[in-house]
Amino acid sequence: MIAVLGAIASGRLRIDIIAITGLLILGLAGIAPPNVVFSGFGHPALATIITVFFISQGLINSGLLRGLGQTLAGRVHSMRGQVISLSAVSAFLSTIMNNVGAVGLMLPTAVRMARRAGQRPGVFGMPLAMFSILGGTITLIGSAPNIIIASSMFSATGQSFRMFDYAPHGLAMFTVALLAWLFCKTCGITPGAGETGKACGSNKENGESCETEPAAADQAETDLYEAITFAPLSTREKKFTLFVLLLAIAGVSSGLLHPAYGFGGAALLMFFAGVLKLPEAYRGIDLKIVFFLGAMLGIGQILEHTGSLDLLSTLLAGFTEGLQPFWLIVLLLFVAAALSNAINNAASAVFMAPLAVGIAAGSTLETAAALMAVAAGSNLTLMLPTHQSTLMVLSKAPFSFSSFIRFGLVLTISCGLTAAAVIALFWQ
Repeated sequence: MIAVLGAIASGRLRIDIIAITGLLILGLAGIAPPNVVFSGFGHPALATIITVFFISQGLINSGLLRGLGQTLAGRVHSMRGQVISLSAVSAFLSTIMNNVGAVGLMLPTAVRMARRAGQRPGVFGMPLAMFSILGGTITLIGSAPNIIIASSMFSATGQSFRMFDYAPHGLAMFTVALLAWLFCKTCGITPGAGETGKACGSNKENGESCETEPAAADQAETDLYEAITFAPLSTREKKFTLFVLLLAIAGVSSGLLHPAYGFGGAALLMFFAGVLKLPEAYRGIDLKIVFFLGAMLGIGQILEHTGSLDLLSTLLAGFTEGLQPFWLIVLLLFVAAALSNAINNAASAVFMAPLAVGIAAGSTLETAAALMAVAAGSNLTLMLPTHQSTLMVLSKAPFSFSSFIRFGLVLTISCGLTAAAVIALFWQ
């Protein structure tokens, strides 16, 4: 596991290739039987993540959210208001679909807003990336770590976290981040700070670039796109998609359905209704993430099978002995955050979840609180631009790495401590 995490951190190879290589090496070495080695590809968390990819594609196909960005741009005219509104909408979308999909929906609008305001796209891009990540912390399906942690909770206690169990600390982190964005002028990166009045040009500075005028083809597409209004109930497909999505959310949040069943059933209904076509659905799956998570979950199962995690938990228990539950929550949260930024948020959750369960078993810390701390920390991929959503934004609306790291550190510390306090209050 250490070798795999180190190879991922190096960034020299694709993460799925690294994880699968590590998994096969353990299998070929006879460390565990094949049914354990490949058990990650049959893990409920992986099935749930695949269904979320389907749901995200269904939302796009149905047109349920079409025109949302343009409606927002038409109603909010100040640049500061547009930045905050765009970020808030992307955060909301991230609660009901894959946050990468949410960014994909809002990114073209962000770029156009920046062009109209005569600003660098990164002024809109950086908050879009950060708040889409934070939005994913609020619900079970908002991020891969939340899904993985819910499965770990079920394995450890027989009860899974429900749809909105993450909302208390997720909403608290979002609120703290929003307040920091609005009032942390000393950070130098409030919306538009340091950029106001700068005309866009062809130069690049600190990783930023912008365009003053789109190409003719892009302009035609933009004009056509701007004519679309947000009408979520205007067609049968939109109404059906909304009904199915709300039905799945109700079933999962009430605890009546396992997330894989609830959202898998919703995806199946979308197939039968013609909202979701097989070719598009399969193209909507990020196979790199699927193979990576399947292999990492398999490595996690091998570590449990061999007793390696029990050994590591025992060693860590010696270092954490005597710590109060709140400080154990803080420790687990920030270790998970560090791993998430250096490696991958899903890998952080896979690695830290069983360790958190082990530490909780040897202390007065509740298992639910320990796992929630790992979920919160694994989602705080704000110190380094390594999250998929951030990388997607960088491709179209690049921003300064130094600004991202500086403000991301402020957010990670403030949001992390806030989340730890909320988790201790609700789950300890």
